[in-house]
Amino acid sequence: MVDFFSLPDSDRLDALNIVADASGRPPHLLEKDIWVVWALRHLFAGPDADHLVFKGGTSLSKAYSVIRRFSEDVDLTYDIRAIASDLIGDAGTPLPASRSQEKKWSKEIRGRLTQWVDAEVVPRLRQDLGEQGLPATVRADGDKVFIDYSALTGGTGYVAPAVMLEFGGRATGEPSEPRVVVCDAAAHLGEVIFPSATPQVMRAERTFWEKAAAIHVFCGQGQ
Repeated sequence: MVDFFSLPDSDRLDALNIVADASGRPPHLLEKDIWVVWALRHLFAGPDADHLVFKGGTSLSKAYSVIRRFSEDVDLTYDIRAIASDLIGDAGTPLPASRSQEKKWSKEIRGRLTQWVDAEVVPRLRQDLGEQGLPATVRADGDKVFIDYSALTGGTGYVAPAVMLEFGGRATGEPSEPRVVVCDAAAHLGEVIFPSATPQVMRAERTFWEKAAAIHVFCGQGQ
């Protein structure tokens, strides 16, 4: 068996095409999925893993297999108790007491996330990519991080060759649990080792509650 990223470009493209034929999924989506899992492996093997929770639609697909939808974004929560312990104080529940306090907390936490992204996340990603000799670059935009990889196949042009990591820090991420996440390609080509990860994942019940709450808000706004 051989690691996917140790293969020459031509062999990696061949592997993607083989899996595409077997799975019916386009090669460019399979490739992006590999980078999504690689990013999760990197984050949850890092020093801040204890404070991070993988959430959102991509987690429902990759960790729980309860939906079949390809998402370009990786949503993550940085535990508010870790990033804003001074704001929470001794409160038993880390919730702001008023709308004005909520706005103050949100602004402060976003600033802290941006500083953390610039000082910690981006340098470590660049170091990891460099040490592994992987064809990708990293850029930040506030509390978002983009991993721009050199695509082996062009696809349709609709899906950009970039993985976006979007960090939030206004919740605990609970309840959550560790879940194994594997590349979609892994089930179709056993001769190749694809990335895998075991992130801490927000439980599907909590994700459903967040989506339902959002629908309630939008309906109340007449949307």
